[in-house]
This record gives sequence, C-alpha cells and structure tokens, in this order.
Amino acid sequence: MSKIIHNRIMALMIVLSLVLAISPVSSSAAEQPGNDSGGSSKQYVPSASEAANPHLIGNDKVVKPSKGGALQLLKINGVKTLCDQNGKPIQLRGMSTHGLQWFPDIINDNAFATLAKDWEANVIRLAMYVGEGGYGTNSEAMKQRVVDGIDFAIANDLYVIVDWHVHAPGNPNADVYAGAMKFFSEISKLYPNDKHVLYELANEPNSNAPGIPNDASGWKEVKAYAEPIVGMLRKAGNDNIVIVGSPNWSQRPDLAANDPIIDPNTHAADVRTMYSVHFYTGTHLPAADAANRDNVMSNVRYALEHGAAVFSTEWGTSEASGNNGPFLQTADQWLDFLNANNISWVNWSLTNKNETSGAFTPFEQGKSQATLLDPGSDKKWDIPELSVSGEYVRSRIKGITYEPIDRTAREPFSTVVWDFNDGTAQGFGLNADNPVMGIKVSNADKALKLAGMSGSHDVSADNYWANVRISADDSNARPNILGADKLTMDIIAAKPTNVSIAAIPQNATYGWANPTNAVKVQASDFAVQENGTYKANLTIAKKDSPNLKAIAEDADHSVLSNIVLFVGAEGADWISLDNITVSGNRAVVEKPIVHAPLGTPTFPSGFEDSTRQGWSWDASSGVQSAITIAEAAGSKALSWEVAYPEVKPSDGWASAPRIMLGGINATRGDNRYLLFDFYLKPDRATKGKLSINLAFAPPSLGYWAQATDNYDIPLASLNQLSKTEDGLNHFAVSFDMTKIADNKKLAADTLLRDITVVVADVESDFAGTMYMDNVRFGMKGAASVSDSLTRAEFIALLVRALGLSPGETAKFADVDPKHPNAGAIAAASEAGITTGRDIEHFAPEDKITREEMAVMIVRAYETKSGRKAPAGSTVFADKSSIASWAQDAVRAAYALGIVKGTGSNKFDPKGLVSRTAAAQVIRQMTNR
Repeated sequence: MSKIIHNRIMALMIVLSLVLAISPVSSSAAEQPGNDSGGSSKQYVPSASEAANPHLIGNDKVVKPSKGGALQLLKINGVKTLCDQNGKPIQLRGMSTHGLQWFPDIINDNAFATLAKDWEANVIRLAMYVGEGGYGTNSEAMKQRVVDGIDFAIANDLYVIVDWHVHAPGNPNADVYAGAMKFFSEISKLYPNDKHVLYELANEPNSNAPGIPNDASGWKEVKAYAEPIVGMLRKAGNDNIVIVGSPNWSQRPDLAANDPIIDPNTHAADVRTMYSVHFYTGTHLPAADAANRDNVMSNVRYALEHGAAVFSTEWGTSEASGNNGPFLQTADQWLDFLNANNISWVNWSLTNKNETSGAFTPFEQGKSQATLLDPGSDKKWDIPELSVSGEYVRSRIKGITYEPIDRTAREPFSTVVWDFNDGTAQGFGLNADNPVMGIKVSNADKALKLAGMSGSHDVSADNYWANVRISADDSNARPNILGADKLTMDIIAAKPTNVSIAAIPQNATYGWANPTNAVKVQASDFAVQENGTYKANLTIAKKDSPNLKAIAEDADHSVLSNIVLFVGAEGADWISLDNITVSGNRAVVEKPIVHAPLGTPTFPSGFEDSTRQGWSWDASSGVQSAITIAEAAGSKALSWEVAYPEVKPSDGWASAPRIMLGGINATRGDNRYLLFDFYLKPDRATKGKLSINLAFAPPSLGYWAQATDNYDIPLASLNQLSKTEDGLNHFAVSFDMTKIADNKKLAADTLLRDITVVVADVESDFAGTMYMDNVRFGMKGAASVSDSLTRAEFIALLVRALGLSPGETAKFADVDPKHPNAGAIAAASEAGITTGRDIEHFAPEDKITREEMAVMIVRAYETKSGRKAPAGSTVFADKSSIASWAQDAVRAAYALGIVKGTGSNKFDPKGLVSRTAAAQVIRQMTNR
C-alpha cells in the first residue's frame, strides 16, 4: 500500500512556527490547556459560555444557494462583507473534507445531503492536496473527485469551495503547483460562473521548503502566484468569489489588506477576492484589538478595519497539530467573533482519522470502530458516530444550544450482595422498629426464611408500614453500587401467593428515605421448583426506592452498608428471600496501559537496556496498546499487540500502529538505508497484507518526508516461511532513503528529527504480536527474509563460518565459474559438505529447504569437529514428510541442538530458510 500522508500530526511542524507567532499572546492567555473538554482551567459549561457569547445561537444568515444565489462583496457599515445576490449579508457555515487522496469516501450523495439537511450547513470545502500524493501525483483522479464533489454539492443546494491545497511545500510558486492555472481553467469551464462555486487558490502558504517568509515579501510571492489565476478567471467571465491564503499558514490577512490582489484585466483591486484565515482553538487565542501582529484574531481585526474581506476556510477545535483538546471554550469565543462580524467559516475536517479535529469517531483498538463516511440512506450520522468535535461543530453550524451526550463508556454489572450460601442470615434480623411480633428470621435451605408471616399480610403498594421490617444491621457486605438501576431478589414460598416488598438501601450518607412504594409479585409469577417449593423474582427500580437512586448515582458515597426491607405476603406462614442482587450499568474502569520505561531517545535503537529508547505511539496511532520490551530471536525488542478491525476504515493508516522516535538529531550521513528487524507472532493471519511505511520529519523539508516504497508482508504466505527458534516470523526490513515521495531529497546532512514507522492494514485479518529491533542506518539494504536463502547463499554463509578457503572449480555443470558463490560451492563440495542435487547439478538459485539445510549443517559439523554426528531419534509429528536421504541428518541435528521444530511439534522439511534462521543454525553448529 503506497500512501503519502498529509498527517497533520506534525506537532512541531506547525507548533514550532506558531509558538513563535503567538508567544506574546500565550504568555497572558486567559485560557490554558486543562483536563476538561473546554481546555481551560475552569470546567467548560456550554450554557454559561453561550450566555457569554450571544452570537453562537441562531443561523438566520446561513442561506442556501437556491435562495442566496451568486455571492458578492459589499461594504456593510464600513466593513467589506459577503452578501447574497440581493445585497443582504450571508454567512457560509460548513465543513471541509480532509485530503481527498486519503479520504475519498466522503464524496457521496448521502454525506452531502446529511450536511445540508441534518447539519443545516450551506457550504462544503473540497480539500484537494497537490503535493503529498495528491493532484501532483494523480491529476485526473483527483480532479474527478473534485468534480464529483461539486456535483453532489449542487445537487444538495450547497455552496462549494474548490481548495487547491498548498501545504508542503509552502511556496505556491513551487514546481509541484505548476498545474494550478490549468486546473482552475478546466474547472471553471466545466462550471462557468456557477453561483455555487468558490475558488480557494492557496490553502496555507508557509515556510515549508521551498517556502515563503512570514512577512510582506512572503505575501508578494503569494500575489505573484494568485493574480494571473484571478485574471484568467475574470477574463473568462467568472465572477465567483476567490479566496487567497496568506503567509504563516494563512494567519496573515493583515498583509493582504495592505496590498490587495489586483485583477490584471482592470489593474485595480479585485472586487470579489477574499482572504483566508486559519486557526486552531488550542493554539490561537482570541484578541480584543487589532494591534498585535503575533495574534491571529488581531490580524483578522486589522484586515477588516483596512478594507479586506475575510473567510475562515479552515479552523479546528484542537491544537494546530490536529490533536489534544478539544478546546471548546476558546472555540466559542472565536465563533462568537466570526458570527458577530459575519465572517464565514468552515471546520476541519470530515474525517474518521484518529485526531481531535476529526468530525467522526475514529478506530481505536479495543474501544471504537471508525464511523463510515457514507451515513447511509437515512442521510444522518447518529451523534455517537460523531467525535466530540463533530458533535460540537454540528450544533454551532445549526446555531442551536450545544448539549453534549454522555460519552462515558459503560458496562453491565450484576452483584449478588446476599446469597445466604454460608448457612447464616448474613447479618439480617428484625429491625429495631419492626411492628409485627412473632416473626422468626433464620437461614433455611441456604435462603433467608421469615417464619410466622400470618401477621404481615398487606400487599398493597402504599401500606407497607404494617408489614414486618427486617434489616442487615450486622452484615459485613459493602458493595459499591454506583450505576445500579435495580435491586432484585428471589421469593420462595410453599405455594404461589402475592408478596410485596419495599426497600430502603442505606449508608452513612443516605440513612432514611421512605420508599415510594412497595413492589408486588403475583401468585401467577411463581414457578414450581424441583423440591416442590415455588419461586418468583421481584425487581425494585430506582423509582420505587429514592435511596437506591441516591446511592447509585453518588460517585463519592456509593457503597451500600445496610438495607431495610418491608415484607408482606398473603396467606403464607413463611416465605424465603434469596440472591439479593444489585445490577445496572456503570462506567468502565480502564486498566492503565503500562509501557516499558521510555528511556532516553537513542539511535541506533537496540533496546538492550530494557527501555523503549524514546519510541512511543504517535498521537494519531490507531493502536495505543502497551509497548513492552520482549525477547525476539535472542535479542530484546520493542513489542506490542495488534488486532486489525474487520470493518476497514477508508484510511489504511487509521487502524495502524504508528510508532515514532521523536526529537533525535540524526542525519543519514553516507548511509543509504534505514534497516530494522521486524517479527510477527500471529494469533490470526490468513489474508491480506501488512504494509510497513516509513517517514521522517525533517524541518527543512516541511516536517514530512515519506519513503516512496513500502515493505509488504503477504499474510497468506507466512506458513511457508521458516521461523526463529522462538517461533517468530522474521523480516529484515529496509528502506532506501534516496527514494522519498514528492521529489524530496534527504541529503547526507539533512536533520531528520523524527522517525515514524507505520504498519498499515491492507485488507488483512492479522491479530497477534509485533516486534521491532535493531533500528539503524546501513550502507546496504537488507535482504528480504520473505525471499529466503538460495542454496548458493546458504553454502556461502556456511563456508565463511567454517573458515574454508574458496575452492578451485565447482564440479557441477549448472554452476557458472563466474557465479559469485562458485568458490564457496567448490569448497563445500571438496569438503564433502554438499554432493549437489545430483552428481552434475547443484541448483544454486533454488531456495534451500530445511531438510537440505539439516544435511549440510550435519556434514559441516563433522568437518569442523572431526567427529561423527550422533544418531538421534525423530520426534517430529511430520517425520514421515522428511525425505529418506535427510532422515539421519535431521535426527542428528536435533540431537546436537542445532535445529528445532517450527511449532506444533513439526519440522517442516520442505519449508524455506530465512537469513536469520540460517545464521542461528550456523551459530549453533559452530558452538558445538
């Protein structure tokens, strides 16, 4: 799976730049990241925030194209404002897609209809990346996705922003963006002067090399790129709104206000050009004035005051990295500002990627499945299918109060508090205020028996006071009943009858609260038991017992210490109670994930110090299981467990383990390859493949440089591969660092900063354990273990280990004297280690099998030691599959401890031999 990722998880890419941009504001920020969903030191309370930010409620200016028509810019109260065809202010509110190269599934009619109707959006933004595997890699496919998106938008009465997504590199004049004029010309000819369409010419000009500076000279670079496109559109009669980005990731509309876009046809400022602003509420804080050029909102205020029209074509509830938060208190302040000034806005983004700013529930191993980007024919995503950010933004688009659902993960529970199986009354007796005399409480047949019940016979709902009153005053039971919604018990009687019970659960905080009513079981509810008695089950709900509700809902005082029961029975001398149980649903208490110690970031990484040496999960990793240190092939290695989902996210990285070594000051130097050992211990692996991806985060290359080629592991062939002595599949992974996507070059001195390894799921069913070890640079690429060793390669390793000198001439007709291993084959033949497949043929390029290896390794042992190999016994379950000519050698090699089975007590004689397995066998032989 070759996939070039935008990966907004480039924390320092944006954060380093933006910290510089906002540091003066941050130092005096009113809102700092906290542990609540609002991101502030105070708990975010939507109703209070809405009261403080009155422009959040209502969406009367959010008008659809069928009513708003062609858009224009007019001055309203001295401020240039987006208006409809009639000159009335209009505000566009909606969503942006993520990169269409990674999440094309969002382009469907059901999704667009949902946004238009259920979300009440009136705009969608189509984020068509150019670099990073986008238009620059596959122009026709990407353009078609844009065309399909425009068609769906028009069909669902939405305005649509066609976004030429300048991101990496950051200069819109870079070679990769050379197709901009052609693209916009083609789209505008398909939709000439269409009222639905807005053109965004440069998403986020920035410093990513080759980039532009964050100043007026950087803006001139953007102008030089944008003005010819504007001129082309206007000359062709397209009066559509054009939106142009600004330096520093579109945070400088102030620069555009000072030097607006000129229409080359009129040589005057273009009257339908707006300027984008992008912000993330965990990074970019509000400002009350227009004076601070290091604050994004201040730059917007400046632009408005100086005659520029502004459109927020991208904003998120997270930090600028796409993660952490959501920061909803600051989001409310930003949206109140935008709405108050009729500034249109589009939220990032319509993705199920595991990042805070994504609108949909992502895949998280063991927690959630990714929401499908097609909501289905009902044209609605249910709220639990939305992320917190998605749920919040939907409310803000609609202009309604934000009432977040309870997202607490819950699980059913049932606790038997009193079962009376110990032969005692387990602390129950007559309550001190019991009004009925002559009742005896005892344990009979492992149940709580109440005898002499003739005086306790009221079974009405309200007159329970006249009945016998028992309590568990002397009980040692102390169950935590938080989340309980009912109390149940078995009622046993000599014959079917009517029985009523009222209950007052108690603890030190909640002592006495009258039951709302007694609950009755009818005679018809009883069923006969094997011993001739009758049994029914009685349920008391929270509505029947105020104290049950109070204790079950008070997280600080939820331990039950006593219970008072009022019991009445018609025409029964005795009844018994058994299995008094509380049940309900309560919050899942997640077991903490215990990783191996992080250690100090170290490269090369060998993990022999029993730490992770700085490796940890990327924030967007779909797998967040424990990273441990475990042994693999006799060496300490990183280890984690993975189970890919059956229903696949549209992005193959969404469910993938994404492990990263961050902040290292490494360069590749003269090395060409990044190498590591990768091991699998599958519990399930029958189909699909695993595709290992590699990326670095070099600051000089825009904080993202991904290897073009992946290392693929077809799972169906795993059983054909030999295994290490500890039963693992081993793969010697190598990546050529001279082959980097988007024509990027990793020079010898390029600072790499981060190393990210992603094991992507390609329609696989893999579940099991993965290991990674010996991460390093190298001059030569590692041989793929999945290719296995040839007979010639194995002989060469064996001869080298024995220290034999190359032979003169191989006697086999099929061994070319110029073959690189001809000398080794000749030496092995001369030493009697091999006699070939037959007298004339050695088959040097055939893969060596395990039984052939056994024969050669035993002969090598005898050559080295000068002793005859011992006779052994065949212990393998598949011994009948071992060729007769190899039987003695397999027995001897096993007796010597040189070879082992491959699992399930099998030798797998026809199995192939990996380089690692061969090295282990040869090492065992030389140690004997």
